[in-house]
Amino acid sequence: MKYIIAIGDGMADLAQPSLRDETPLSFAHTPCLDRLARRGRVGSTCLIPPGCAPGSLPAQLTLLGCPPAVCGCGRAALEALAHGPLADGESAVRCNLVALSDGRLLAHDGGGLTADEADALFSALRDTLTDETHRFLPGAGYRGLLVRRGAPMPVGISPDALLGQPLAGALPEDDDLVRLFYAGQAVLTDHPVNQARAARGQHPANGIWFWGGGAAPVLPDFEAQTGLCGAVVTGVPLLRGIARGMGLTVLPVDGADGSLHTNWEGKAFATFDALTRGGFDFALVHAEAPDEAGHAGSLPEKVAAIEYFSERLLDRLTGWLDEAGTDYRLLVLADHPTPVLLRVHTAGPVPWLLYDRTRERTTGEPYREDNAGPRVPGAQMLTLLLGEE
Repeated sequence: MKYIIAIGDGMADLAQPSLRDETPLSFAHTPCLDRLARRGRVGSTCLIPPGCAPGSLPAQLTLLGCPPAVCGCGRAALEALAHGPLADGESAVRCNLVALSDGRLLAHDGGGLTADEADALFSALRDTLTDETHRFLPGAGYRGLLVRRGAPMPVGISPDALLGQPLAGALPEDDDLVRLFYAGQAVLTDHPVNQARAARGQHPANGIWFWGGGAAPVLPDFEAQTGLCGAVVTGVPLLRGIARGMGLTVLPVDGADGSLHTNWEGKAFATFDALTRGGFDFALVHAEAPDEAGHAGSLPEKVAAIEYFSERLLDRLTGWLDEAGTDYRLLVLADHPTPVLLRVHTAGPVPWLLYDRTRERTTGEPYREDNAGPRVPGAQMLTLLLGEE
């Protein structure tokens, strides 16, 4: 038996009047999800432990069987693991390219940067601001990291929680980071990439925002915990760092960048290949696009992201596995809601779908937020997948 988790990041949402009072998930055209739900089981869960701010970090750690004590750790410290362990005396903080205007944060993602635009802007920051104490690490798109030797990094506030708000009172309580915040604006404001974006009527990515600092956790080894040799397919640094911290293999996929235009089919094939020819027993495949659409407040993009997740990723993956005669259990869920109307993460319940190729049913409930299935604690979701419930 092979075991799969497929995460549609931030996929859960609220009912929308413009969608006939349906959610993006229930409104989207998702024949594959509908088929799996009819032949499987559905329910709901919450992956955010009590006392933790809602987000992918605590949700994904909970889903992979980590104890609540590690869920408040430094996000940047985990992302840094994607590049290798930090040296003694170093700490990391997230460094997002953002769009600013009149002291307010307009876009947490720099206004929708392309990968090439983000690379050019991060290169300018590295060339200008790197010194013997500070170094910048690339992430994925608008996401980067600042590594500093010396004083530990503060936690900071996530930029998606500050959309439209004045930033004067939200700057980190760290004189060095405040200095770099203003120095970064000076580097980015007149950069040719931003001049071209402004000329096209797009938001310039004219600022950097520091957040996600904190201590690095010690994560449990996934194989020792479950007996399964596992792999992860993702386009974002956070999950790559979590994977490496838990001894999971990160599988590279060309063009996997966490956006709506990610390489959906490439992710599906990498997952299939890992389970059939790669010798892995477990695979987690992650799609960031629904979360990005939620933060952007874009209902059309969120519906499209869910449809791509269903048809371009899950339909291909399950079709190939079925054709190969591979027995598998598949758990599909969002890690947290990111409602389009709110544009931030929430800690509400999310729907799950469990499909077992060896135990097909014919009376499953629809896969949507208001399904009538059982509520399962987040800490038990991995156990549910493994059939130990």
